[in-house]
Amino acid sequence: MVKNKFFKRYKRGLFAILLILGIIALVIGVDILTKVLTDGKSILVLPSFFNFISVHNTGGAWSILNEHTWILITLTFVFLIAFCIFNYFFKQRTTLYLVGFSLVFGGAVGNLIDRLFLGYVRDFIALDFINFPIFNIADMCLCAGVIVLLVFFLFLYPKYNKKYLKTKQKFALAKKLKKVSYGL
Repeated sequence: MVKNKFFKRYKRGLFAILLILGIIALVIGVDILTKVLTDGKSILVLPSFFNFISVHNTGGAWSILNEHTWILITLTFVFLIAFCIFNYFFKQRTTLYLVGFSLVFGGAVGNLIDRLFLGYVRDFIALDFINFPIFNIADMCLCAGVIVLLVFFLFLYPKYNKKYLKTKQKFALAKKLKKVSYGL
C-alpha cells in the first residue's frame, strides 16, 4: 500500500517534470528555429495583414529600456529564479498551471538566449492591420502563458484551493480527534 502511494506520487511528479521540460524545449526550439529562418529577411505572407519583417530589438516589449540589455538580462534572471522558487513551493499545481508556467518560462528563456548571445532580441512577426509592435514566438508564448496562469488563478484556483483546504482541515481535525481519544 505504501509503495503504491509512493509510485503514484512519483508518477505524477515525473509527468509534471516531463510536461514542463517538453513544453519549454518545444517553445525554445520553435522560437530559435523561426528566428534563424527569418533573421535579416522580409517575407510577405498576407500583404497589408500579416508579414515577417526582421527587426533587432535592444529593448523589451514596445522597446522599453531600449539599449539597456544588461538590465533586461538581470531582470529576466531574477524573474526566472523567483518564478522557479514560487513553482517549487506552490503545491496545488494542475496541468493547466504547468502549461502556463512552461509557456512563460520557455518564452522568457527564448528571448534571454538572444539577449545573452546577440545583445538584442530578433522579432519578425508584423501585424499590419493594427498598430502593434513586431514580436516573435517567445513573446507569443509569454503572453499565452500569462493568460493561462491568469485563468487558472482567477477562476480555477479559488475552487481548487477550497477543496484543498477542506481536505487539509479534515486531516487536522482527524489528527486532533486521534490525540483526544488517546488522552494526549
